[in-house]
Amino acid sequence: MDSLLIGLAAILSFVFGWNNSSLLIGNVRGSGTLSRGTIVTLAVVGLFLGSVLEGPKMVGSLTSLAPSASFAALAATIVVSLVLTAAMTMLDLPVSFSMVMVGAFMGATLASALALNGYRVSEVVAFWFLAPLGTGILTYAIYTLARRLTLGLGILGVDALNKAGSLISAFAASYTLGANNIGMFYGSLGASTNLGAQTGIFVLLAVAATVGVAVLGQNSLGGVVGDRMLTLSPQGVFSAFISSSLLVWAGTQLALPVSITQCLIGGMLGAAFSRNVTIVNTRLVAETVSLWVVAPVVALAAAFLLTLAL
Repeated sequence: MDSLLIGLAAILSFVFGWNNSSLLIGNVRGSGTLSRGTIVTLAVVGLFLGSVLEGPKMVGSLTSLAPSASFAALAATIVVSLVLTAAMTMLDLPVSFSMVMVGAFMGATLASALALNGYRVSEVVAFWFLAPLGTGILTYAIYTLARRLTLGLGILGVDALNKAGSLISAFAASYTLGANNIGMFYGSLGASTNLGAQTGIFVLLAVAATVGVAVLGQNSLGGVVGDRMLTLSPQGVFSAFISSSLLVWAGTQLALPVSITQCLIGGMLGAAFSRNVTIVNTRLVAETVSLWVVAPVVALAAAFLLTLAL
């Protein structure tokens, strides 16, 4: 495992933490139940623990698509993913790291004249479509139930329930995100059989991601989703986070790269449309969803060309 690849993966993890602050911080902040400091702390702790404890389950997430990937293919995958995600982060756009990385890996593999595992690719792509849909349906059900439960509570009871729900759901989303995506970053380095080395690299990637959240999660990107895309009640935010966490966790158990961006936006829309009156920024929704198609295609083409040049 080359130190250059490890260094690039650490930088990618840093950008990953920065970009995903728009979801981990912006959404809960938009609900108004927790302070920014509390949210950042939950995100940092959740990302770190998820990365170290369950990240190893994702070691084969990329290499299962093409087990014989070369060093050039792995390097092109990480470089293209880093450049594209950094660019979209600077444009204040929440991006799917899993979709970009899978697209880049497929492009690099094709340029290396290696065979892709068609069945595994179809599994990953199918889950990309099913995860946000499933999250939306599950969120709709949970949000409807949550609203009914709060009808019999007083103001203080509702406030206490909202804060507890925000604490639990924010941590759960950060934990599952760290496990799935940081594990995928490690997988882009090639599997390691040395447990000590594996643990050390996971800690390095986890620290890089948490620094990205803690340091750069304070800027305007942190409000892209929570403040600008749509307005939800605390129960809506809780429902979307819990549903998203369950879907991402399920993907992790199957070593499937999952987009937390897709799941959360699907869940947020599911919560929003369970009410007759809601405020949705349709332009930003369309812009974000279009990136789910454009980003992996661009990553595939860029990685293909870069691999040929290496």
